[in-house]
Amino acid sequence: MQRCAITKCNDYTSESLYKAFNEIIRNTDFPDVHGKKVLIKPNILSDALPEKAITTDARAIEVLLHILNERGAIAIYIGDSPATQTGKLSLSLSSLDKAAEREKAIICDFRSDNRIHEIDGLRLPMASILDNVDIVISFAKFKTHQLMSATGAVKNMFGTIPGLNKSPLHFRYRTPESFASFLMKLFDECHVDYAFIDAVIGMEGPGPGNGDPRHVGLLMGSENAYALDKAEAVIMGYESVPLIKTAEKLRPGITESEYPLIKPEEVIIEDYARIGKGKKNTLRSIIGASIINVFHRHDYGRARPEFIADKCKACSRCVNICPAKALSIENGHVKFEKKKCIRCYCCHEVCPFDAIKVR
Repeated sequence: MQRCAITKCNDYTSESLYKAFNEIIRNTDFPDVHGKKVLIKPNILSDALPEKAITTDARAIEVLLHILNERGAIAIYIGDSPATQTGKLSLSLSSLDKAAEREKAIICDFRSDNRIHEIDGLRLPMASILDNVDIVISFAKFKTHQLMSATGAVKNMFGTIPGLNKSPLHFRYRTPESFASFLMKLFDECHVDYAFIDAVIGMEGPGPGNGDPRHVGLLMGSENAYALDKAEAVIMGYESVPLIKTAEKLRPGITESEYPLIKPEEVIIEDYARIGKGKKNTLRSIIGASIINVFHRHDYGRARPEFIADKCKACSRCVNICPAKALSIENGHVKFEKKKCIRCYCCHEVCPFDAIKVR
């Protein structure tokens, strides 16, 4: 049986991280990287300061890079494409650019080099580097997510679709369950060999971009990304999350794993600020979600976003990403056509000013 390793890591010092990474590697089937080209896909929702806990922490990535170099990798790439990216990929605020430079890793901008993959009948651009490396590692951040309850190693690979090409997919897959099914097919295309989750400092509350940092004190790794994401959800205190519920329904046994170090049930954070308090879906909500997805009804059974005028800077990020075209800027303020809203919360996800709430 595949193994999922969870270990204590209380801070981002090199010593703590190096010890934690190696403990995880010893207790799981970490791939042999000697003589191989490796891609690390971190979570870079936006280029943000480390203390905001929005991105996979550069200090953790740097230690992983060092370990990969020690183990004989011949080339290491780090890549992503944030949803709102329109220009060159910037990694200066997160300090990931400096970490890559120190460990001689190559920054790979997914927007500038991609090829077409066919997924679920759709022709989608994806990062071409996926086809040019031997090993792919997803390195996610321990965070809540307004639509999917939690975001982890599987959903992290959504970032292999460049920039605003992601937005229309939320319009096509309007429920968390249908979106989860799509993410599984996308994940298959990424041929991920291993996954980590940076849970030293996580994010709770209205994630993935506007929540609050929360010290968790863990580092997590597994060759089974679904088991890793299930462990994350359990530690957050969820009974279930859409991705795991959908995965276990479509592929029974996919999250089964052994926990050689710490079991997730041993480190549940009871007061973690979760999305929707982690309640199970009722039969009514499941039937409703199916109706919504088939007939594109407007009553989604989920709260609409609210726009806080005093905080809004009219930057247009929400307007540009909205797949339903429900938003526009008029007289320096966001105009919101509520009937068009599909409750995907992309606007909330990308707002840099915490000017959008979901209540």
